[in-house]
Amino acid sequence: MRAFVATARGLVLVLFLIGPALAANPLVGNWSSTVDWDNQAAGLYQVMQLGASSIHVRVMNHKGMAFDVFGTYKMDATGKIMRFTWTSYSPKRVCGVGVGCTPLRPPYPLGVAYTSRIQFQNANSFTGTTSDGTSTVWLRMK
Repeated sequence: MRAFVATARGLVLVLFLIGPALAANPLVGNWSSTVDWDNQAAGLYQVMQLGASSIHVRVMNHKGMAFDVFGTYKMDATGKIMRFTWTSYSPKRVCGVGVGCTPLRPPYPLGVAYTSRIQFQNANSFTGTTSDGTSTVWLRMK
């Protein structure tokens, strides 16, 4: 029983300490966007999960084919610049009946630092603009 109480106290302390940090970062949560969705050949749907310092994006096309990229990010002191790096991806190979499996390369280079300027329209919508000028509007998922 003592171990249970000690564990519970430790968990409450951790939540107490990281709670304000998560609340201070308005990006923490689940977000979605579309990229040229009306184009059946090239339209993409994206879902992004942001933790306190982790990022996970799933990109899916109209046929349900998807890939995931995982990484880390950090906001600058102003909260307007996100720097992120992809560290892993999935799937690493694609397999088909009668054709075997083929290795897949990462959809984006791993270990490369990217920068995105963040501009909030409101608490549930922001635009991320990467250094190459590409902008994506993200909507908070409930």
